[in-house]
Amino acid sequence: MRIYNSLGHEVQEFKPRSRKAVKMYTCGPTVYARPHIGNMRTYVFEDALKRYLIYQGYRVQHVMNITDIDETVAKEVKKTHSMRAALTKKYERLFRQDASSLGIIPAGKYPHVSDYVERMAGTVSALMKSGAAYKDEKCRVFFDISKFSSYGKLVGRKLSGSRKVMREEYKPFQAGDFLLLSKCREKNCEKCFETRLGMCRPAWNVQCATMATSELGNNIDISMGGQDNLFNHHENTRAIADTLCGHEFSKYYVHVRHLLIGGKKMSKSKGNVVLLPDLLAKGFTARETRFILLSVHYRRRLDFTWDYARSVKMRALGIRKAINALKAAQGEGREGFAAFASDARADFESALDDNMDIPSALSVAEKFARECADAGLSRKQAREALELLKKFDTVLFCLPLQ
Repeated sequence: MRIYNSLGHEVQEFKPRSRKAVKMYTCGPTVYARPHIGNMRTYVFEDALKRYLIYQGYRVQHVMNITDIDETVAKEVKKTHSMRAALTKKYERLFRQDASSLGIIPAGKYPHVSDYVERMAGTVSALMKSGAAYKDEKCRVFFDISKFSSYGKLVGRKLSGSRKVMREEYKPFQAGDFLLLSKCREKNCEKCFETRLGMCRPAWNVQCATMATSELGNNIDISMGGQDNLFNHHENTRAIADTLCGHEFSKYYVHVRHLLIGGKKMSKSKGNVVLLPDLLAKGFTARETRFILLSVHYRRRLDFTWDYARSVKMRALGIRKAINALKAAQGEGREGFAAFASDARADFESALDDNMDIPSALSVAEKFARECADAGLSRKQAREALELLKKFDTVLFCLPLQ
């Protein structure tokens, strides 16, 4: 298999550190609202990649964080007059519910930020001890990017900045020393916890670096997330993790492009979101929704419209018709069927080996189902065809086989 690696800015052969196992860390949800289908596009693709690795015989050790402490969570707590724990548990439950509906295999572990704050303080202490981080006059701790020579490698250009950048986040290419941890100055603050460094709030970047290294060790194969995670979150997380480990922590960084609506990025802050329940209410099944999310290559933006969604639904209905015909097949049989099915399987795997070209793999499955339905297969051949489609669906999980 070959996959686009943001670390090298090219499609590369995938060679995990182990012949039998793959370690994968994916950026999970910030649980302050229900995820929209733009969020779910990333999670669904990550699931398809994971499923294909399993299809190939790998054992996948997958960790996905749950961000239950950050500024957006704090704002929602204040806005709704809720308790943080109650709010975040509600939206984590909805995330898991939607993920299950879309056929996403659960991660092996979901570390919650709130459970790792002390370890994050340990990370910050280790970085300060090594000279990679420093404390300012307000007792905030920053990572010194001048101490990490390959900063900017994910972006594809050398970045350097000023220590005057005092924000947790900054605009692309406006690089600067980034925040790791700040001391709490409020009473009963929902964002702060008692640690070895006092009452502190860990910044986003130190969260993922700490949870990933804590749960997967110092050598992983894949770090994944949406394209908006590439810079500055993954650039910063990589700087921290690599500094802690003393080498390149993750071999591959894989990013999924945005889902657009009306040409604009779908965003909770913009209020232009479409949720899974919205699609279900309009007569789409969860499998059809997954089909929609996988129908455009992960390296391309998916511009969602209801007309496009309906066109994909019609494709799914066509496949269902072919599958129903196979279930009822009692033909004379097709000569050379075994070779025909073998070629379909080879084409399916070739598409996925080519940078996870799921749209082409879907087309292979669609064509195979349609041609089998029209081929006058015998009952035995039809059963074999259905078994192969089920095999394809262990990766796709959107074919209307049920």
